[in-house]
Amino acid sequence: MKEQTKKNIKTAAALTGLTLGATYLVMRHIAKKQYPKSVYADKPEEQNPVEGRKVIFVEDINDPVNADGKQGHLEAVGNSTHFPTFYEKYVKRGFDIVMSFGGLVVLSPVYALTALAIKKDDPGPVFFKQKRVAQNKGYFELVKFRSMSVNTPNLLFIKGGLVAKTA
Repeated sequence: MKEQTKKNIKTAAALTGLTLGATYLVMRHIAKKQYPKSVYADKPEEQNPVEGRKVIFVEDINDPVNADGKQGHLEAVGNSTHFPTFYEKYVKRGFDIVMSFGGLVVLSPVYALTALAIKKDDPGPVFFKQKRVAQNKGYFELVKFRSMSVNTPNLLFIKGGLVAKTA
């Protein structure tokens, strides 16, 4: 390879590394700033009452059918005794961050096209936020691409039949 080509490759790699590093730092700053909001830290009434507790499933025919098709509820039976290991806390978390950031970079053109397609199809927001149960039974807010029309009615279906229209 020519000397100029090698120099161009090194320059491109350095610029790419700097750009990705800066992007990572900005995204990390934004994520840290938004973290309390995403886990409902500012809304105690929205937090899970069994967070950090050990729970068991109690079958009860008087309870409604849940998403797994079972009738019953969860009951707290004590505090959780799980303590994350060094691997879980640092190694796995570091690997998750690096791989997810790489996935974001590689798939960003696909995400951009998806966002444009959603915006073209329906004038509403591109993203949809949903409350999910996190590790240790806390809540967090999941952001994902919206797949339904904004004008879709809010209908509640149970076992394939329409039950009621929700507010």
